[in-house]
Amino acid sequence: MSNRGYKILLFMTAAIWGGGFPITKIALNYGTSPNAILAVRFLAASVILFAYLCYKKEKITRSEVKLGLFTGVFLSLGFSFQTVGLSYTTASKNAFLTGTYVVLTPFFAWLFTRKMPKKQIYFSCFLSLLGIFLLSWSGENVSMQFGDVLSLLCAVFYAIQISYMSAKIGEKNPLHVNFFQMLSAGILTLIYNIILKGGSVSSFPENKVQLFSVGFLVVFNTLLAYSAQTLAQKYVESSLVCLILSTEILFGAFISFLFLGEILSFQSLLGGFLMFLSIFLAEFDWKKKSDKESITK
Repeated sequence: MSNRGYKILLFMTAAIWGGGFPITKIALNYGTSPNAILAVRFLAASVILFAYLCYKKEKITRSEVKLGLFTGVFLSLGFSFQTVGLSYTTASKNAFLTGTYVVLTPFFAWLFTRKMPKKQIYFSCFLSLLGIFLLSWSGENVSMQFGDVLSLLCAVFYAIQISYMSAKIGEKNPLHVNFFQMLSAGILTLIYNIILKGGSVSSFPENKVQLFSVGFLVVFNTLLAYSAQTLAQKYVESSLVCLILSTEILFGAFISFLFLGEILSFQSLLGGFLMFLSIFLAEFDWKKKSDKESITK
């Protein structure tokens, strides 16, 4: 597959995650606990991957185990802090502050690889963040609250997970790494759910609607999407990965507009335009363009 193909794979991942917003909302409306959804998503996905790996009988290296377990910790922390943060702040502020991982990822990428991202990446990241702001913000008070701090910490954990995975994936098998990432995230999220419920494991999916919704999230939003992301990160730099994946909020808004009847305002459309513009600017080879101009002068 070409480099462009892996970028398309990331866009497909973002679209799947965006579609997960209304699916998750349906599951929550039927009384499923948010942390129960996360635990089932990760653990069920790891079980499916385990069955596949047993069938393939491929050798798993120690470095693949370490990388998967390590990134799984930050994936679990990111989701957990985002979920708890949502209880102490508004949904739009939570979405925007979580989206700041777009501007944090290039700095963590530099920390892990000691390679500076292209100059236009920084402008593209801030442009994408502005797009996220327009998509998610609805005029709330700008004062910082406890939930906002948790949402920002969530962004830090997401940025670490993406940048560290990109830095260390190398020649490792993405499915091997993703299995241990899902397993680690699932176990930690389950433990957190039990602690939060005081030792209870209630609010897990029970009826048909809950099972279908969570089943969709397991197969598409977790198993396929994270496997695709891990594979693509072998070939696409982390700064561009986060720019593309951040469009999930745009896909989520559009799909919610189509199927849930939610409003898609001009502000949202402008935000979406800025997000796609940021990806174009990050991809554009300005050096090659300037070289061509200097030749023709």
